[in-house]
Amino acid sequence: MNIRVKVYGFIGLLVLALGGWYLATNYYPGEDVSKADSEADSSSTDAEEAAVPVQLEVTRQGPISSFLTSTSNLRPLRDVVLTTQVTGVVKEVLVEEGDRVENGRLLCLLDDTELLIRLKLTEQKFAQAKLQLEKSHIRERKAQIQIANTKVELARKEDAYAEKLVSDEEVATLRYRVQELDQDEQVAASEVRESGHRVEELKAEGEQVELEVSRTRISAPFGGYITHRTVEIGQTVRSLDALFRLGAFSPLFADVHLSEREASRINPGQTAMVSLSSAKTDRIQGQVVRISPIVDEATGTVKVTVNLSPSGKSFKPGAFVRVDIETDTRVEALLIPKRALLEEDGQDFVFVVEGTTANRRKITLGYRDDEDVEVRQGVSPGERVVVAGQGNLIQGAKVRIVGSEPGV
Repeated sequence: MNIRVKVYGFIGLLVLALGGWYLATNYYPGEDVSKADSEADSSSTDAEEAAVPVQLEVTRQGPISSFLTSTSNLRPLRDVVLTTQVTGVVKEVLVEEGDRVENGRLLCLLDDTELLIRLKLTEQKFAQAKLQLEKSHIRERKAQIQIANTKVELARKEDAYAEKLVSDEEVATLRYRVQELDQDEQVAASEVRESGHRVEELKAEGEQVELEVSRTRISAPFGGYITHRTVEIGQTVRSLDALFRLGAFSPLFADVHLSEREASRINPGQTAMVSLSSAKTDRIQGQVVRISPIVDEATGTVKVTVNLSPSGKSFKPGAFVRVDIETDTRVEALLIPKRALLEEDGQDFVFVVEGTTANRRKITLGYRDDEDVEVRQGVSPGERVVVAGQGNLIQGAKVRIVGSEPGV
């Protein structure tokens, strides 16, 4: 009896165990559902990780200009070496390198003591010569008066001689006297001319000495900056010795050399942008002022001169600059950022995003500037182009937009 109960009890437990396993397998699939959900979440995460992160910009319409670009070194309006024209000892130096001077500003003084003594002696000789000239004029006028009086007396004698009232000897004597006075008058006239020449000579000599005295005062021939000084106090300088270098910095000029074809597209008055670097703060607007009428035989280029009037201190003579001469402007051009461009085998292209898919588009380019490029063919206004991340894209790739949507 006990054995039978034990057997039936074991069989009952076995049935219960099998029933529990069956129910757990068919009516409580929680573990399998969790596993399926986990697999679905993993698949979604992988899909998101497969999308390429990109930044977008919307194509837009706006103005863009065509430029001819060249380089040059700036040169000043004037740049001269100031020299002395007399020999002397430097008494005073009144300016230093970097000083801004006005037209006529005194720069340097030479010792003029010896020249002033020469000038005083010349002035005294000039005064004596004027006195001598005055005496010669008096003698000439005296001779002329005597000739006139003697001729009157001679006329009376000749009338008396005709009436046999005087002898022919008296008439002959007066005629001889008139001849002597004529000679005296000629001598006096010659002395007047000689004295006059002497006066003019001494006047010119005095002016020459005055000029030499003035040349001991070295002045600025125009306004500008002292860029170099080679003279010292106490130095003995001779004619044509260099003393200073003076430059006028406004306006400045940039001479660019372009091909004949390029130069034919330029006219005086066209706008030019001159830059020291790519930074916009180092850019200034200039203007084409001259175009050479000849072609350089050695280089085959035409010289085009651009002037600019800088207000700050960034632009200096000798600075290396880039010159962009504007030749044309399109007001309603279709523009995209330069950073959107890609190039392969000489063909330009961009990636255009439609929905979440990137499509590769071949494009034809037009004008360019520092930031944008004109698209003549390949995209339409309002389309979204990839400006960052396009290096990782292929045709039809899925993308994930990073940052705000363009145009928002």
